[in-house]
Amino acid sequence: MDLRQARDDDVAAMCAADHIAVDQEERQGFIRRSVREGTANVAVLDRTVVGYAVLEHSFFGRGFISMLMVGPTHRRRGVGAALVRHAEGLCKSERIFTSTNQSNLPMQSLLQKLGYRHSGTIEDLDPGDPELFYSRQLR
Repeated sequence: MDLRQARDDDVAAMCAADHIAVDQEERQGFIRRSVREGTANVAVLDRTVVGYAVLEHSFFGRGFISMLMVGPTHRRRGVGAALVRHAEGLCKSERIFTSTNQSNLPMQSLLQKLGYRHSGTIEDLDPGDPELFYSRQLR
């Protein structure tokens, strides 16, 4: 698996791997902006983008994985873990953060396996599905 910064020519494949971006222009715009700003990284298998992660540093000056997406046919194969570890290596702060909905049990499980701890909860971002924040000390 190759992990690298996303390029303009990856956008269509990133959108194809993202079940939400397939139908949602807002998500497609987020992907395009992330690529343009240099915050998106992709996982490539057999010359195909199978997932992506977006690492930003606007969360109180700390690294924040604002998006982690793996295409449905490549889940549970280590792609998500590899993208998180790649983001950790790029992180400029001593602690990295991310979040997921309470309903997203696979992501919660992945984060726990990678040594992240629950840091807090925010209600009402998605009504009825609280956002759980996680962090991990890097240095």
